[in-house]
Amino acid sequence: MKTLLVQFFAVFASISIYFLLPVDPALASVCTLEDEEYANFWDNYYDPEDAYNFGLKIQNFAKEKDLAGIFSLVDGELGNGPRKKYVADKSFEEIFDESWLDKVLSNEPDCSPVGWRGFMLGSGSIWYNKSEQGWRVFSINGGVQEETKTSSIGWRLDGGVIHPFCFSRPWMSGDNFEEFADVFAVSDAQNLFSAPGKLFGTKISDYEPLKPSWCSDSEECKTISLVNEVSACSSQMFEFEIRSDSIWLKDSTDGYDVEHSYRTLVEFDPKKCSDLAPNIGTKCLESFLVSIGDYSGGSMGWDMSYGIYGLFDVPKFGPSIVPLVFFENKNSALNFLDQ
Repeated sequence: MKTLLVQFFAVFASISIYFLLPVDPALASVCTLEDEEYANFWDNYYDPEDAYNFGLKIQNFAKEKDLAGIFSLVDGELGNGPRKKYVADKSFEEIFDESWLDKVLSNEPDCSPVGWRGFMLGSGSIWYNKSEQGWRVFSINGGVQEETKTSSIGWRLDGGVIHPFCFSRPWMSGDNFEEFADVFAVSDAQNLFSAPGKLFGTKISDYEPLKPSWCSDSEECKTISLVNEVSACSSQMFEFEIRSDSIWLKDSTDGYDVEHSYRTLVEFDPKKCSDLAPNIGTKCLESFLVSIGDYSGGSMGWDMSYGIYGLFDVPKFGPSIVPLVFFENKNSALNFLDQ
C-alpha cells in the first residue's frame, strides 16, 4: 500500500510540474482572436492557422530553392508569373534572384488575408489563397518570364494603329456579353464568354451594335458590340502613347478618366484563326493573341483580358475585329498556342 502511495504522489508531482512549465512559443498558436474574428467576417472560408502554415510551407520551399516544390502549389497556371512549361527545365536561380528570395523570407506569414485579394508574402512577391481545391499559390511577381514578341507594336492596319475600343471582351460584370446571350438566345452563355468565334454565323449572325436593355427608350447611351467594324471603332488619327510595347491612351468621354491599353503578344496563323470561326462566312486575314485592359482608378487595379482576335472582311459589314477565344490568363493562352 505504501508503495502505491509513493507512486501516486510521484506521478501527481510530475504532472503538476508539467503544467507549471512555460509553454514553448513554437507550440503556441501564432494567430490571435482578432485573426479569428476576421476569418468569421469572411464566413470562415479559411482557418487562420492553416493560412499561417501554408505560408510557412511556401517559405520552406523558397529557402531550399526548390522551384518544383513552389510550382507544385500552383493549380493550373499562375494568373501572373512564369508558366510551368517555362520553368520546367530551369534552376531556381534562373527564375528568382537573391533580392526576391530575401523579400519572400523577410516576414512571417500572416494569419489573415489582405481583404479580398488573398494572402501574400514578400510585399506581394507571392499571393495565395484557399479555394474549393484547397490552398494554392495563384500569383508570383518578380520572377523571370518568357518573352513574347511580334514584328510591330500595336495592331497595324492601312498605315494606322487599331484603337483599343475595337477589341470586344466581357466586362468585369459580364453584363455586355450576357446581353448578347439573352438577345440571341444562347442557351450556354459560357460558350459566348470562352469561345465566341464558334457562334458567329450560327447562333449569332447579326453583328450590328445593340442598345442594351438597361437603357430606357428616352435615354442616350453607348451601344455594345461583339464584332467591331474597323472604320467605326478605330479612327485613323487618335492620340496614344507606347508604353512597354503596348498602345496606351486615356479616355475621359464619360466624365472621368479611364486608361486603356493593349498589346499584341503573339501573331496567330490566319488559317487556324479561320478554324476558330468556321461559320462566319469569310476567311481570317490576320490574327493576334492580344492582352487588353482598362484602369479607372481605385484598389481594383487593371481589368485585364487575354484573347485571340481575328481581322475578317465580314459580309455586309466590312473589315472587322472579331473576338474568337478568351483565356483565364496569359499562361493559359500560351499553352493553347503550343497545342
